[in-house]
Amino acid sequence: MVTCVGHGPMTCRRCWTSDAKVQHAGNFKLIHDPGHWGAADPETIVLGISKGNKQTTAYASGPFDEVAFKGIRHRILEIFQAVGLLAGETPAQFEKRFKSTEKDFAFASVVRCSLTGIDRKKSAERGEPVYTADSPNVIPAFRPESKGYPFVSNCVDQHLVNLGARARLVLLLGNTGSYITALRDVIATTRGRLTPINEVAYWSAGVKFVHLSHPSKGNGHFGAFIRGEGTPGGKRDLAKSALQSAL
Repeated sequence: MVTCVGHGPMTCRRCWTSDAKVQHAGNFKLIHDPGHWGAADPETIVLGISKGNKQTTAYASGPFDEVAFKGIRHRILEIFQAVGLLAGETPAQFEKRFKSTEKDFAFASVVRCSLTGIDRKKSAERGEPVYTADSPNVIPAFRPESKGYPFVSNCVDQHLVNLGARARLVLLLGNTGSYITALRDVIATTRGRLTPINEVAYWSAGVKFVHLSHPSKGNGHFGAFIRGEGTPGGKRDLAKSALQSAL
């Protein structure tokens, strides 16, 4: 059962047995702040891995419409246009897609609450646990042996099994090999058998899932993906091909 009926904070408590706002599991921390931006019944769903600390802070104290992908929305548009989506759309026009008036696109994260993992280097430097949403610290939670795995599997089961009547495409922001493999396995467990398209994409029950570059400013491969250079450029071309493929 999907707990979000449209744009706004979500009421999901799948992973929560108390009124606590924060819980820990091994090296992972989960903050209860799930949200959904844009269309209530979208054709295209855009998912980050989880909200970063910047978005978590904005959720707690700022306007809701500005939370999702705060400060990097223009980079998402660059990614989309690099694979042939939303050609000619301006950043100002794209910004409106994060509002409740949007009809076709929705934005959230695979883990709707804010999931972070301990950064060992920063923790050692400061002498206390430091949690970040950097991919190397969060992706381990997507593996079944991890203590953070229930957070991930619960969220995928809750929000990615029943996607809505119009859903045809899920765009996943993050395309490292480890993330593609880990998330694919979780989705296969919850949604059933997958049909591969190529290394960055697959079909699942009539919905196409495609991995794209992550828009984070810390993503050192972003520019190469956009320009079509090297290995990141190869992944861009695979994503573009997948978006054009038919079932």
